[in-house]
Amino acid sequence: MKRIRRIRSVMTTDVARIASGTSFKAVAALLEERGVGGAPVVDKDGRVLGVVSRGDLLERNVEHHGIGPKARHGRHKAEALFAADLMTTPAITVSADDDVLRAAQLMESHRVHRLPVLESDGTLAGIVSRADLVRAYLRPDNEIREEVRDEVLRQEMCVDPSTLYVSVHDGVVSLDGTVERYSMIPVLKALVGRVDGVVEVKARLRAELDDRDIRPGEPAQGGLFPDRSIHRP
Repeated sequence: MKRIRRIRSVMTTDVARIASGTSFKAVAALLEERGVGGAPVVDKDGRVLGVVSRGDLLERNVEHHGIGPKARHGRHKAEALFAADLMTTPAITVSADDDVLRAAQLMESHRVHRLPVLESDGTLAGIVSRADLVRAYLRPDNEIREEVRDEVLRQEMCVDPSTLYVSVHDGVVSLDGTVERYSMIPVLKALVGRVDGVVEVKARLRAELDDRDIRPGEPAQGGLFPDRSIHRP
């Protein structure tokens, strides 16, 4: 299934790798040459030790006053001559087989723009940036619609796509129609929301069976429940 995209499918594999003994000037030259804002520092076995960014290099131009830990750390970086002292460590990393949503969440919570991506053995597989994640939203609307109909409705939910009206405009998916059970509605919305390129899901769905109050083992009563049907704007 391509519905849940793994980081492996969007990451950059041609990564600028920096050895811990790389000099300040060589680090600056590498970042400039590759046109990147940062790069992972790795050991001889390809394991990530940390990340050096342009911001780390610019610490040299900042005056760090005071005697607290933050000031001492800033002065240490400002005086650094090699990548081992310039880098930010430990690095925030993700697995190549993680969901792209995890990468987005980590970038947001740690306020970083890129993450080293690791193989299962801990070695560097690539790097994923915010730009890599944003590209998923550039999918054409017709591709999104077909994936919603074929993979989400038909394969995941076992729903005949012809029973629901699915439209997509600028990444906003609209669902209209009637499903078998009320409990299917939040599941359907969640699955559609995870499709690459989906910006928002608008569901105007009715349920033939309102199963919110049905306990396990209790026989379900069929029929329509107009007063309990759900309409989502």
